[in-house]
Amino acid sequence: MELSIIIPAFNEEKRLPPTLNKIFRHLEENHYDDFELIVANDGSQDHTVAAVREFCKKYHEIRILDYKQNRGRGAVCKAAVPETRGDFILITEADGSTNEEAIMPFVRYLKEHSDADILIGSRDVEGARIIFPQPPFRIFLNKVFLLMAKVLFGWPMHDRVNGFKMFRRKAALDIYPHQTETSFFAEAEIVYIADARGWKVRELPIVWADDRDSRVRPMKESLHAFFGMFKIFIRGKTGFYNK
Repeated sequence: MELSIIIPAFNEEKRLPPTLNKIFRHLEENHYDDFELIVANDGSQDHTVAAVREFCKKYHEIRILDYKQNRGRGAVCKAAVPETRGDFILITEADGSTNEEAIMPFVRYLKEHSDADILIGSRDVEGARIIFPQPPFRIFLNKVFLLMAKVLFGWPMHDRVNGFKMFRRKAALDIYPHQTETSFFAEAEIVYIADARGWKVRELPIVWADDRDSRVRPMKESLHAFFGMFKIFIRGKTGFYNK
C-alpha cells in the first residue's frame, strides 16, 4: 500500500463528514485507490464514531481506531502511526482547514524527490494561499511562536507546525517513538525530532482556510507552546531525541 491517511478526531461529528467527502472525492478524481484512511478517535463524547461507521459502509478504505480516553492530538497520532500500512503516512486535520487538493501533489513529490523524508504543508512559502485568515490575535501569537522557534531551534520564520504532514514510513516509525508531547504542540516536537535525527524536512505550499470553530484555544495553547518549547530545547540539548 502506498498511502495511509490519519485523521485524529475529538468530538468531530459535524466537521469530519464534509472533510471525508472532500478527501474521497479528490482521490477518486485522481483515479487513486492505493490508500487507507484511518480516523483516530480521541475519546469523543459525541457521535463521531457513528458518523465514521456510516462511511465505513460506503468505503472499504476507511477504518477507525477508537481510543476511549481523550489524551490529545499528539497522543493519538503517536498511537495510530504504527497501525498504518502505507509507504507514505499523511496526518491531516478533521476540520479540513488544509485543502485536500494538496494530497496528490505531496504523494508525487515524495515519489519524485529522494532528498525529502517529511513534507510539511506551509502557509508561508511561495505558492501558498490563505482563503480565510485567522483573527489578528491568532496571527500575532503565531508570529511570536515563529520568532521563539527561530531563536531556540534555528528554524526559518515559516509555518513548520501545520497539522498537514506527510512522512516516508521509515521516517515516521523512527520519529514518533521519541515524541513526548500529547497536545497539538506535538506537531512542533515532531519537526524538532526529525531535524535532530537527520531526516530531511521540506515545506510545500498549501491552500488553507481558518475554521472559526477550531478546538485550539489561543491563550491555553500559547502557554503550552511557551513552556513546551523550552522542554523540547532542553531534551534536545541533553540528547534525549538522539537515543
